[in-house]
Amino acid sequence: MSYETPILTAGGASNQTIREAVTTARHDVGTRGQTSDGRVFYYTRTSDSNILAAGQLVMSEVIIANHANIAVASAAAVGDESVAVTLGGSESLAKDAYQGGYLVINDVDGEGRTYRIAGNAATSSTTAATFDLSGEIETALTTSSQATVLKNPWMDVVEAAAGHVHFVCGVPQFAVPAGNSTAQYFWAQTWGVSALEDDAATAIGAVLQSGTTAGQVEVGDGAAQPIGVQLFTGVATEYYPKFLTIAP
Repeated sequence: MSYETPILTAGGASNQTIREAVTTARHDVGTRGQTSDGRVFYYTRTSDSNILAAGQLVMSEVIIANHANIAVASAAAVGDESVAVTLGGSESLAKDAYQGGYLVINDVDGEGRTYRIAGNAATSSTTAATFDLSGEIETALTTSSQATVLKNPWMDVVEAAAGHVHFVCGVPQFAVPAGNSTAQYFWAQTWGVSALEDDAATAIGAVLQSGTTAGQVEVGDGAAQPIGVQLFTGVATEYYPKFLTIAP
């Protein structure tokens, strides 16, 4: 049985433990793994300049405003495997910056469809950005279509900001080194028993959300993403057990 090395959903065991960071990816970011006792982990990358602490929440990168609700630059037919969009603010884009992410058609022709991004061309501030897709366009897009592009939720994570800023995507089980010089890949826990730092006294059975202090949790108010359930009476700044319910 495997308690430190996740079993991949696609079959077989990972070659990376839940307490290990590597600088060369061993799986696709977002790969799901599960240990024999039912805890769930997702394969995660950080490029942040800060160490990610054990037992503190991390969140996905906030969607860039100029990459949301943007125009499709040229029509795309059913069966096409790429889409060109016009980034807001005349922004440039590095090659494959959105590899493994998603292109969502959020309005007009083709709306409601989500496509995985296989890669993207490097783009200057004066040209449309072309995204290669992992599948074919299902419904034709026109220049009236509007799209949003975003990274995989487990790509380029940072410590969860104070309050409820964005999608909380997991909990590291060890201190993950800073990734600003070289990106770090690790398993972030999303389901099952885990230590998490409380930002105030917390009753057993309380449903939790991200706290008013970065990386910590507090009692949920029903208006923010639920993180899990308190398993023991919590004390501020201490790491008591929770049952995570971020992603099964």
